Formats: sequence, structure tokens, C-alpha cells
Amino acid sequence: MLFHMSFWIALAAIPLIGCDATSRHCSDLASTFESSGLQLTVLGSSTLDDGDEFESFSRSGDIDPDSVFEIASMTKAVTATAVMQLVEAGRIDLDAPVSSYLPELDEIDILQEDLTRRKGTVPVTMRHLLTHTAGFGYFFNSPLISLDIGRDPKSMEWPTPEVVAADEYDWGFGGLQPRRIFEAGERWHYGRNLGIAGRVVERISGMDLDTYFRTHIFQPLHMDRTGYNLPDEIRADMVPMMMRNPKTGDLIPIPSMREIPMERFYGGGDLLSTPRDYLRFLTCLTRGGELDGVRILSESSVDTFFENQLSEGTSIEYLQDDPMRRKPGASERCFLDDQDQFSFAWAIEANPNERGSRPRGVGYWSGIFNTYYTVDRERGIAVVGFSQLLPFNDAQAYELYRLYEDCVFDGR
Repeated sequence: MLFHMSFWIALAAIPLIGCDATSRHCSDLASTFESSGLQLTVLGSSTLDDGDEFESFSRSGDIDPDSVFEIASMTKAVTATAVMQLVEAGRIDLDAPVSSYLPELDEIDILQEDLTRRKGTVPVTMRHLLTHTAGFGYFFNSPLISLDIGRDPKSMEWPTPEVVAADEYDWGFGGLQPRRIFEAGERWHYGRNLGIAGRVVERISGMDLDTYFRTHIFQPLHMDRTGYNLPDEIRADMVPMMMRNPKTGDLIPIPSMREIPMERFYGGGDLLSTPRDYLRFLTCLTRGGELDGVRILSESSVDTFFENQLSEGTSIEYLQDDPMRRKPGASERCFLDDQDQFSFAWAIEANPNERGSRPRGVGYWSGIFNTYYTVDRERGIAVVGFSQLLPFNDAQAYELYRLYEDCVFDGR
């Protein structure tokens, strides 16, 4: 884990001291924030008619749309964008075996219930990686993977020492081999797929992800406060990380693990960004891949982000059993609905009984530190909500975000 109980410090109750309000919805949002135990949040939206709008709340210190947050899995949509850029350039084939780009991928066998391994028979493609149907999972959402890592965390390290020597690269997460738990295309399971896709981007482009993202996405969109490693003067604006005490429900600070610059970059997470920057990225996608005269993706590629890419009958229900949802303080309403669909970048709202104002057909996703977004190409709307706390799907953070999302869609 990236944090330790020994570092926890009790957090005293602090009165609300700031609300940067710019819309008629602020009164409801402010009262909801004030009655919650949240320490800070920034909410933002972009619409065709009204442009950008932000609401910033904090109980201590300054917070605004340019404050820096760890956005975790919101990195994945950026990686998906990079992949589709290379598809457009004819350098990646979505249906070619990933091993044609990363031969070492063939080293990964399928982990079985008895913790033995067998060779896969269906080649993993980039399409499988983008849709989380390749068979890779995370330790926190697969008891089988967690058990295997706990049994021997140093077993089956990957790439092999020979590959590391030749490639001078590992795959993050302590060098542990990504675990596959089923054949490619068999079902949906959220996992380390975009991390592997990011490695393909690096191998094909000849750039590390930090350089590729900066050159082909962030600089063109003027996302100057987004990256894996940011200048010290920008990092000084990072908001503190919190964790909810499982016994009392109080939020307590935990130390940042971003003091040391990264040298290796993970396509499934780890980006730092701001509400303003990330909203700009989403706004570009709602405009068909072009913003302020700069195009980063074709309209046809953006289309794939708003279309279901799963085969008929494939459900995204696995996260309904995610043990992180059962943590104290977790929302009873999971951010992911098992009736929804999945594109190349994010989940697609498909439940006709969805509570709230979110229309069918919009995209949405999140980061583990309670950062959320919703993106609606048809209506030209993008919404973000940035908090910074664990565990994921925190009831107060998520419900405040959904309240703001409802306000945005109801008001348009």
C-alpha cells in the first residue's frame, strides 16, 4: 500500500472557510459540503452555452481549479487517447496480437483457482486491453490475484531479468507480473490493461509516456499543470491526501508518496492534474477531438469512446463485488452500474432506471482517490469532481459529485 497507519494524525473539526461560487446551484452545494465531513473539493463543468464553471470548497487553506490532485485511473482515458492517435497513424492495429508489439506478453500465463498457471489460447489484442477484457485484474478486486501475491510476492516477477536487462524497464507495482485470470475476450474485469497499453505506446513511439503525453496531448491543449512529474512551483499546489478512519469516520491526513520524481510511467494511473486541465481534456473530446483550433484526435476515433465496445451479453458487474465498496464510509450507490456498458475509454451509462439526471449514452469514470468525471458528447457537457481521499467511492464525496452533476444536467 502507498500509506501506513503509523503516519495517521488526528484531524480536528475545522469550519468551512471558502466557497468560490459562480452558479445558481452553489447554495445547495455549499450547504451539502458544510454538513459533510469533507475537507475540500473542486467541482467543474463545461457546456456549449456557458463555457467553464467551477465551485471550490475548503475547510482549511486555499483551493481552486488550478490546485493539483492525484487523478489515478483518470489517467486511463489519456492513455486510450494516445493509443487511438497511434491507431490513426497506422502504427497500432487494434486487432493484432499485443505480443507483436510486446513479445514478452506471451510470458504471462493464466492464473487458475488452484494457483497453478496454464498457457492462454486466445491472443490478447489492443481491443481487449482498451475494453478490460484481456483477463488482467488488480489485487484489490480479485481475491485470486490477492491470494497469489500474498502467497509469494516475489514469485513470477516479470519481465524476466533477461528482458529487464535488454529493455531497462519493468511494469511498475514493484515489478510484480501482471496477473491474468481468464482467456482474452471471455468477460470484463477491471485491471492493469491500460498499463500494458501504455507500454505499447512507449514501445511504438520511442518515447516514455511522460514525454508522449506532454508532446501529443498536454502541450497542444495547454494543460500546463498535468503530468507525471511537475515543476516544484506547481507541485507546491498539491492538495493533501486524506483517509477516512474506519472506526470514527473522521478524515485524517496521510503522507504524500509523490515527493520523489517518477522515472517509469504507468498508463493506468499516476498522473497529476488539476480540475481545470482535466476538464479541458474532456471538453476537447466532447467537441469531437478538437479544441481552440487544435485537433488531437479524429471524430471517428472519438466516436469509439462513446460507443459500447463490449460483445453482446458482456456485463461490467464485477466491481459490484469489489471489497473496497464495503469499506466504512463507502457510498451505497456504486459509481459503476452493472447494467452499463464500456467503450475504449470509460463506462457508458445505459441503465434506464439510473437515479439522478445523468442521461443514457454519456461516459463516466473515476480515480481511486475520489476524483470523478462525466462526459456527454451529444449535449457538449463535461463534468468533473475532485476530492482527495481514501477509500474509493466515499459516500460524501460521491454524493456531492452526483448532486453537482444533477445540477449541471438539470440546468441545461
